[in-house]
Amino acid sequence: MCLIIGGLVYVLAPIFLCVSVGLAGRVKVATAEVRRAHVFGIVVLAMLGVLGSLIVGADFSEWWRFVGQWALLICWVLLAATLVIIYRRLKAEATHPPTYRSPWR
Repeated sequence: MCLIIGGLVYVLAPIFLCVSVGLAGRVKVATAEVRRAHVFGIVVLAMLGVLGSLIVGADFSEWWRFVGQWALLICWVLLAATLVIIYRRLKAEATHPPTYRSPWR
């Protein structure tokens, strides 16, 4: 839910991205992979924040807009990545039903 809200409102996107990193540990399936993806997203946002301070200058509102727009994009990418990671893990761990052996053979 945090990633969806962060993906819709760029002003709140960096905050909700940080909250989603904290909530990534509550995932029951593929916890390590999901947490790793979220931490990677935060690291990318931090690097873009530093880069933004060099590009934008001293104006905080312009810098926050720069970081917020990138955080919005990262929220959508993380949402898709999280769904794909969990889907693949669930599909890999799915137990196949036993094959039925006919007594007539």
